[in-house]
Amino acid sequence: MKKRILSMLLVVLVCITGAFNYDICVNAEGESEDIEMSELMTEDALIGYAENQTWGVYLSSGQSIINKISSTKVGAGGVTNAAVPCTVKVTSILERKVDGSWVRVTSWTQTNTNASYAMISKSVTVSSGYYYRVRSHHYAGTDTTSSYTSALWIGN
Repeated sequence: MKKRILSMLLVVLVCITGAFNYDICVNAEGESEDIEMSELMTEDALIGYAENQTWGVYLSSGQSIINKISSTKVGAGGVTNAAVPCTVKVTSILERKVDGSWVRVTSWTQTNTNASYAMISKSVTVSSGYYYRVRSHHYAGTDTTSSYTSALWIGN
């Protein structure tokens, strides 16, 4: 629990400092829009945490995030935190539930070298009438793990 609280505090601190200016907007189904992590991290955001385990000396934590922006738009992303400066990477995958299976809509990757975190946040226009989630793969040095959010309904 302490690790989750510390991870969230780190995310909020980084959001406040505005350190997310390297976002590149990718849009799977329509127009593109940039989004900052601070816009994604609202009280309505669904956050998935990497399972609490011992990864090694590099990886500290990882989170996946999804948020409903409008009836046709979601904010999606992920954060990887490292315990020591190293190469840190996050790959976030937006998925839609179709006929009971999760299908990839789009994905993004952010890699930072000699860093303590990597994060990515995007705004994506989506089709309504589906559940969406974000699954992220987290890498720090030689350590790796994954996380995913709960399903978010985007209704008509």
